[in-house]
Amino acid sequence: MDTETKICPMCETGILTPVTYAEDFEYRGALLHIEGLEGCECNVCGADPVLKEQILCNQARIADAKRQIDGLLTSDEIRTIRTTLNLSQQDAAALFGGGVNAFSKYERGDVMQSVAMDRLLRLVARHPFLLNELRQHVGSKTESRVCETPPRS
Repeated sequence: MDTETKICPMCETGILTPVTYAEDFEYRGALLHIEGLEGCECNVCGADPVLKEQILCNQARIADAKRQIDGLLTSDEIRTIRTTLNLSQQDAAALFGGGVNAFSKYERGDVMQSVAMDRLLRLVARHPFLLNELRQHVGSKTESRVCETPPRS
């Protein structure tokens, strides 16, 4: 949370102080205990609102916990692989697929990657020379879309 003073939306007089807490969730029959969730507490009325930016952070933590249950890379692991390979999010999306904003969404925890995407990322992380194969495939795929003869009317 930023350092700007936040006024309580409930009593409109108190000051909100950032707090962290833990919560339990059930996911696919497993109990997830997630620490470090963010919220606020009002010094006047005791309300405990969760602000928009805190909700986004909490959603990412929860998504990463679900990924771990599913055996998938976490958002930080995806970011680390991408940056280790020296790829921008746009480059990674072009090479691996998933759409223009896919890597931004994976890394923010907005969207969970597919098992196939996860396996591809792990494979290329372990064998970075495979990036050249992907680059050639993306390049040849683009070239093959170019039509030599004009379409018929």
